[in-house]
Amino acid sequence: MDEPKTPGGQGAHGSARPCRDATPNAIPPQATPPRPGPRITGRNLAAVAVGGLCGAGLRVGLGLWFPDGPGFPAATLAINVAGTAALGALTSYWQVTGRGPGWLRAGVGTGFLGAFTTFSALVLFALGAAPGAAVLDLAISLVLCVAAAWAAMAVVERVLDRGAPPGPAPAAGTRHPGTPDAGGTT
Repeated sequence: MDEPKTPGGQGAHGSARPCRDATPNAIPPQATPPRPGPRITGRNLAAVAVGGLCGAGLRVGLGLWFPDGPGFPAATLAINVAGTAALGALTSYWQVTGRGPGWLRAGVGTGFLGAFTTFSALVLFALGAAPGAAVLDLAISLVLCVAAAWAAMAVVERVLDRGAPPGPAPAAGTRHPGTPDAGGTT
């Protein structure tokens, strides 16, 4: 005669015989996700160095061609807003499409645009300005840079959505359905 079965996976009388229809208490083993490659590689460091050299060179060159006036650092502000918009657009594109190798993202994003846009030049101006002008300049810079990044990201996502087939929005963390990387059509 069979013993009554309990949900714990053992017979009713404490036998070690597991029940066939009982739900096991242990969580089934899950496949561990693959670990991403190292973010700090020689290629990434070289890309950041070369990108930084080029971005800083362009920033200094533009600063020499269009020097800031004595009252307001308009050229520095324009450079920071343009660079922030470019970084927002590229980041959005890379995030939505999944395209672009890590070294390119590091070289262009962190290296080139990180050196091109510089908060330190703005801070140097603020340190030499009257307190009211310094706060106003920093606030204007912050608002315009955030707005430029947000607008650039929105434009990129809207442009990419035009190439996507109609249907529900992709789930968070998935690639854009209109890109070849995601198996969609372009």
